[in-house]
Amino acid sequence: MTEPNYLERIKNNPDKAESYLNRRPSKHRSEMAMIEKAFAGLEGVKTTLDSPCGVGRATIWMAGQGYQATGVDIGEASLAAATAQVAKLGVNATIERQDIFNMTFADRAFDAVLCFRVIHHFPEVALRAQLIRELCRVAGKYVVLSYISPYSVISIRRKLRNKFSGRPIKNYPSTPAELDAAFASAGFERHRRVWRLPFMHSLHVVVYRRAD
Repeated sequence: MTEPNYLERIKNNPDKAESYLNRRPSKHRSEMAMIEKAFAGLEGVKTTLDSPCGVGRATIWMAGQGYQATGVDIGEASLAAATAQVAKLGVNATIERQDIFNMTFADRAFDAVLCFRVIHHFPEVALRAQLIRELCRVAGKYVVLSYISPYSVISIRRKLRNKFSGRPIKNYPSTPAELDAAFASAGFERHRRVWRLPFMHSLHVVVYRRAD
């Protein structure tokens, strides 16, 4: 397994974790609104996993909706910030240390699994597929995944900057076909997609459900 791209982005620095926790309120609200739309109408969901949870923003949202929420991460600073926020807000959520590529949970341990703002950190299609397989393994009904669309204005601009100036790409897009194939190999089918303005905003959310 290729790990450096993941390990480099783990929030072990308390200042960086705190900065992410206190990101612009309007951006936080828009992201939580996307997650809310993705979860709306999902049937039979009681237990949820936020993998990885970062500083716990989505885990806290899940708990606030009445789900039995668990958040996992491997970054010590992120885990500390998430644990502190859960305690501060008094929500009923579990935060624990797990490697998202090799979680210790049983198969189908959670009704729904959320993977938000992480898969675009990996340039390798094989590594993205490996993560998807592990998310599907622990998901009983649904996987909710965010990804960067290659067709948005922002993604096209990033690609052009990389081509003409050499500026590195840090947010790697995935095509719907790539994601559909990876999920299909794990027994999941696409349920629906969520976006704001699909060609303006690069961050999209897609919901997959277990087909069997």
